[in-house]
Amino acid sequence: MASESKLVTRTVTRKAYLSKAGHRNLSELFGQLTWLWNIALHRRKQAWIEREESVSYYDQCKMLTKARRDPVWSRFPVMAQRSVLQRLDRAYGRFFDRVKAGGEKPGHPRFKPGDRGIRSFEVTTPVRTNGRWSWVVVKGVGRIRFRGGPPEGGVKLIRVCHTARRVKVQLVVERQIEVSPDRRPTVGLDMGIRARVALSTGESVPGVKLDRRELKRRQRRLSRARRGSRNRGKRKAELAREWQRVRDREHGALHEITAAIVRDHSANLAVEDLRIPNMVRNRRLARAIHEQQWGAIVRMLGYKAESAGGSVTTVAPHHTSRECSGCGRHRDMPLGIRVYRCTACGLVMDRDVNAARNVLQRAFGLNPGGDPPERAEHHRRAGAVLPASA
Repeated sequence: MASESKLVTRTVTRKAYLSKAGHRNLSELFGQLTWLWNIALHRRKQAWIEREESVSYYDQCKMLTKARRDPVWSRFPVMAQRSVLQRLDRAYGRFFDRVKAGGEKPGHPRFKPGDRGIRSFEVTTPVRTNGRWSWVVVKGVGRIRFRGGPPEGGVKLIRVCHTARRVKVQLVVERQIEVSPDRRPTVGLDMGIRARVALSTGESVPGVKLDRRELKRRQRRLSRARRGSRNRGKRKAELAREWQRVRDREHGALHEITAAIVRDHSANLAVEDLRIPNMVRNRRLARAIHEQQWGAIVRMLGYKAESAGGSVTTVAPHHTSRECSGCGRHRDMPLGIRVYRCTACGLVMDRDVNAARNVLQRAFGLNPGGDPPERAEHHRRAGAVLPASA
């Protein structure tokens, strides 16, 4: 099995350590970047309202160059400041795309308050190491350390992020990897709520329901605090830290799920091309859909499958739950019915596994039941056939 060398881009995240002075300087930098965002946004809006002129990213970089004659602005690296202007320019690009597309509120970029302002920036600075620790030096902030040596490959970009719990360093690297094509049969995936992911092989990952008891308790404590008081600020920080714990925990769980799928089944995957923004308009299901994080699962599967020598194919999701994977007949399938029973061919199968097999067949452009001979045995092991009494 011949392998090939491939250049890939990956992001490696490390926990960062700063001195007390470094934390103060970092907070001042984030405050300045938030101020810069608001100034740049105001000038764009003002130029259009008064003169109907568009202000480009390069125009605002020229303004920034003049502003950096002041020591207040030249104290911090110019690339960190330009990264904010680039982010605003991309936000405007997405805004104009939504205006052209129509059908939804375009959502103009907004001004950022101080407590929810810019919390990350990008720089290109060398990474130094002594083997046990590595660090980067950011102008005006100081040394930002992280454990271990730098990751393999050339570090192209460094992103410093401040979350509610900690400061992180994200290292964007380019590395050469040896990839051998994955010859295992393609596996179809169906995303759902009761089963977060169902595979055409018959296995499934149970859906998740977040435990919100601690979040609710901290939210109640926040609501009882007087507005504008120091105590309210502390309660708000506690709530933000709890939300960050939940996000970190779920992010780790998604990595485990996606890694197991690629490792134990196949790196060649077929998934539904879901329109999640349209699906969450259902008020009864919106929270449950958001909790499953289907979009994050597909993104993680994409780069993990690439590294394992496979790929992810997306197919239209229409009627995958209603269609029989054995004969192609359609029947109504309300969400309360969890077993698919076909009156035409007698197929009895878990509804999510049936949908996953339909996704797999559509990825190959096959008719129901038209698997190639070499995949027939693989899908016969789909185990997912349930007893008639289920």
